Amino acid sequence: MNKFIKDPIDIESVISDPDIALISDKTESRAELVRSFGKYLKLTRRDKRFSDYYSEQIYGCTVPSMFFALNESFKVDVKSLIKSDDTILVSEPDIYYNKDAFDSGRINLCFVIGYSGSGKSVLTREYIGSDIERVELDDIVCVKDHYSIEGLRRESMMLYSFFTGAGSKYYISRQERNLFEEHDKVFVDFIEYACEYAASHKDRKFILEGIWTYLFFGDPSLFDDYAVFIKGTSLIKSKLRRLRRESSGGVGGTWNRILEFGIYMTDSLLHDSNVDKWRHHFEKKTDVVFKTEESRISILRESVMNQISVINSCFVRGDDEGIRNLMESVSSEDSPQARFVIDECKRALEDLKQV
Repeated sequence: MNKFIKDPIDIESVISDPDIALISDKTESRAELVRSFGKYLKLTRRDKRFSDYYSEQIYGCTVPSMFFALNESFKVDVKSLIKSDDTILVSEPDIYYNKDAFDSGRINLCFVIGYSGSGKSVLTREYIGSDIERVELDDIVCVKDHYSIEGLRRESMMLYSFFTGAGSKYYISRQERNLFEEHDKVFVDFIEYACEYAASHKDRKFILEGIWTYLFFGDPSLFDDYAVFIKGTSLIKSKLRRLRRESSGGVGGTWNRILEFGIYMTDSLLHDSNVDKWRHHFEKKTDVVFKTEESRISILRESVMNQISVINSCFVRGDDEGIRNLMESVSSEDSPQARFVIDECKRALEDLKQV
């Protein structure tokens, strides 16, 4: 390609140019997809930059990104081979139900649900302040081992009120738990109490975190009047995270966690139909927002790809100064990502001499 295609973009001239290779979002077969990408791979580095630039302008992503996205769509869905709604092996998007109502204060009780290690606390880290009480449902079992009565008061007035009143019989230690029948009923009684307590304390917000809500309540419609945030992280991924997080106690501690993993997973599998029931119930609601979990790698990749897009845009416009400015802006960073971007800037400047 010996000349720039000026803006505004003439799509027909771009598509018909022999030195440009794009993948259409209307590609209908994997064979067609492979042929288009093969043409792109045969281009010079310079012409790949032009192709990527115009692919982003027309389709919103580079040619390789379009290839990988469409290639995935032509594959057999792995989830369908396991179970169409399996949360044991396959992660789902996070669900935010009634988030706006909770943010505005119209609803003051939020249930954050997910496996241990799924990132429930990260999900709600935006909620901080003296008017918010956060309760970890894991902590209400054998609470006497964790908190004195005065400690409960400092931790949460909701906890203090429950364990000194309606739930006083549950203020026990691990040793006492073995003598106490139906000790797991503390979850049901506390959650029911929390709903009543929140209703009578409208000046505060309350967040209850834990998997126990949907393990002990099979009917999710009971929670339609509250905010419900559901982590979509799979059981396997959640538990591996927790193992890594809590394996600092040496070999013995790690082995105990592995054994605990097996026990916990067995229990979760027995109740997993509730997980799916809760997801299916709330994902159909109108006041629901979905958010796919972002990994650190995906965030870094997006940052790098944005910088590559800047390079390609400057390249197409013959803006060598723009490329140099970008290179200078990342030169102070000492990371593989920064070095990659700098190398791309250098290549683009070299290729620009050839245009």
